[in-house]
Amino acid sequence: MGDEALSKATLEELFVRERMPARAMQRVRLSPLLLRDGLLRRIINAATVIFLAGMAIALGIHLYALQRTHVEGELRQNALFLRLAGLELSKTLTGGDRGTWRLPTPDDLAHAMPEGAMAHGRVWLIADADGIVHAVWPSGSNFARPRRLADILPGTLTNNETAAPVFARIDLPGGKKAMAGTISLDPWPGTLALVQPVDAMLGAWKESAVGLIGLFLLVASVILAITAAFNWQATQTRKSRHTLAVATSRLDAALDRGRCGLWDWDMGRGRVFWSRSMYSMLGVKPKGEYLSYGEIVSRQHPEDVPIDQLADAILDSQNGAFDHEFRLRHADGHWVWLRARGALVMNPEEAEPHFVGIAIDISEQKKADRASREAETRLRDAIETISGSFVLWDAESRLVMCNSKYQQFHSLPSSVCQPGTPYEEVMKAARKPKVNKRQSIVTDETGEEVIVEVQLDDGRWLQINERRTRDRGFVSVGTDITELKQQQERLERSEAELRATIQELEKSRYELEQQKQRLADLVDKYLAASEKAEAAYRAKSEFLANMSHELRTPLNPIIGFAQTMQQEVFGPLPAKYREYAEDIERSARHMFDLVSDILDMSKIEAGKLELNPEKTDLAEIASEAVGMIIKEAESKGLRLETELPETLPMKGDRLKLRQVLLNILSNAVKFTEPGGSVRISAGMEDGSIRISVIDTGIGIPKEHLSKLGKPFEQVANQFSRAHGGSGLGLAISRSLIEMHGGSLRIESEEGQGTTVTILLPAASILAA
Repeated sequence: MGDEALSKATLEELFVRERMPARAMQRVRLSPLLLRDGLLRRIINAATVIFLAGMAIALGIHLYALQRTHVEGELRQNALFLRLAGLELSKTLTGGDRGTWRLPTPDDLAHAMPEGAMAHGRVWLIADADGIVHAVWPSGSNFARPRRLADILPGTLTNNETAAPVFARIDLPGGKKAMAGTISLDPWPGTLALVQPVDAMLGAWKESAVGLIGLFLLVASVILAITAAFNWQATQTRKSRHTLAVATSRLDAALDRGRCGLWDWDMGRGRVFWSRSMYSMLGVKPKGEYLSYGEIVSRQHPEDVPIDQLADAILDSQNGAFDHEFRLRHADGHWVWLRARGALVMNPEEAEPHFVGIAIDISEQKKADRASREAETRLRDAIETISGSFVLWDAESRLVMCNSKYQQFHSLPSSVCQPGTPYEEVMKAARKPKVNKRQSIVTDETGEEVIVEVQLDDGRWLQINERRTRDRGFVSVGTDITELKQQQERLERSEAELRATIQELEKSRYELEQQKQRLADLVDKYLAASEKAEAAYRAKSEFLANMSHELRTPLNPIIGFAQTMQQEVFGPLPAKYREYAEDIERSARHMFDLVSDILDMSKIEAGKLELNPEKTDLAEIASEAVGMIIKEAESKGLRLETELPETLPMKGDRLKLRQVLLNILSNAVKFTEPGGSVRISAGMEDGSIRISVIDTGIGIPKEHLSKLGKPFEQVANQFSRAHGGSGLGLAISRSLIEMHGGSLRIESEEGQGTTVTILLPAASILAA
């Protein structure tokens, strides 16, 4: 089940911990916090490393000092040996007379050496005043005999003419380090030299260093072993504590989910150990693992049996077990019902007993019991208030409940109307009513349901409904249906009257059906005519669309060739030809615009024109339309006035809206005489967008206003005929505005001017 699964032994250990006596719990609490957090383990490891590092540094310093002391001692001893040997050799080689002397031999060196002078690798040499070596001792040493003393010694040593020893560090021919010293053999004209390899000089020191290092390593090994054992023990303790913490958290989670808790009442100390879930049930913030007896008593409901009396009763009982329900006050003020179960436990380590057990929150159960009792009371009241009789029997045919109507119907005494009375006793005590008529309405083949109507001798009708319950009992309900029966008789009489009326209605319906058939024939004829008209209309639209496309195709090269001729790309043209080319281009563009209007109108009528709504600025669109028409207005000497806001954000088809405004402005400029004015304004009005184009043109007669906005219709007057046009501009504009969900309204007075108003719905408005 995984590494974190708890074994049975772990659960038992956890249960023992939950019911652990006070002194044992104190011992658990005395576990060092540092150990629990792992801080002590880190401190000890760091201290061990620091201690061992300090010992190593101290050992190194001691060995260095010991080496220095040893070298100084060797040098002092070598100086003493040089003096003693020098005195002895001076006597031997001169015979005590300064005027006579002889050359030395190895035997002279051997006899002149003090005791111990040959130890630790010392080599002795004698050289004359010219530096020529005459004797080396010991003669059998591995030291190669040099010819001249200057071959191995520096000048500071070979030139020593004093009776005081002089020492220096040298490199032997083999690369070996050595310490050398010399002394003058006056009156013998020569020098006594001592050469001692450094390795031999430090031999005794090395033996001491090896011993100290071995002792240090032994001590370090012991300390590291102890530290490792401590770390292992700390790791095991941490694992155990982690396992215990996991088990405790799981147990707390289970107790919280189960709305129950553990407690241990120490009778001797007057305190109670509570698990965390106990605090949670009462909404109290945990203050520790123990609560005082007085704090629990202060939360007990005054109507419940006091806890001390309960404890006395448990102590007086033989088995020491108890099961008791009581109430404690929640932190927010309401009462919590608890059911405590437990037993008396004696601990060998303590003289006083402990009450150990669990407490379960039964507040919801109490609420459910109270709701059940209230529901039963309401059910009895409801059964008692029904107008009919009611009786309920259990699976063993014993009375469960009945109302007073049932008791009155059967004239039953109150003594037999008690729950649990057998059916036979109730029927024996009942007085059967006189039945005039009985008829079965529903009889279930399985016997699960039976409905019978009974007419009593006094004329009343009862409907008795008997049905099986889930527990194989049955319920019987008797309902007074006298009024229903009387109403049924009245309905039967009315039914006969209705049959006669229905016959007359059938006759009228036949006549109406004949009229409906004639109307249907007329509708079919109308639909056929309408379909023909619609087909003709579609044919016209398709013809216009096709013809417009065919006309636009040759117009493009005509316009292009006319522009080429105007620009004199292939050479100069006569002035008359240029005038003809301008007329050709102007006529072709006029024809192109007419064809484009026809094509747009055909698409609109055919339902093939689609909008491309986007976020746009209507004020900017209006400004663009004004900029496109301003030259034409200035050429006619018109004043073009604008009254537009800085921005008017909306959602719509930018190109189509510009086409609408350009059409309306073009008509206003076209039909306004020189010296007049055209004004365009835009803004918000009653939550909608309002655009107005007002001119001082020729105006339109009122009788012709209805023609405006219809395809291919124009207001015929002298001025309009002079300007020509297809009459599609306003029709296309009206259709495009209606596709945006708006409306286009025209107001005009002949000779005074025209006002075109566009209203776009609030749905088109966007937040600035």
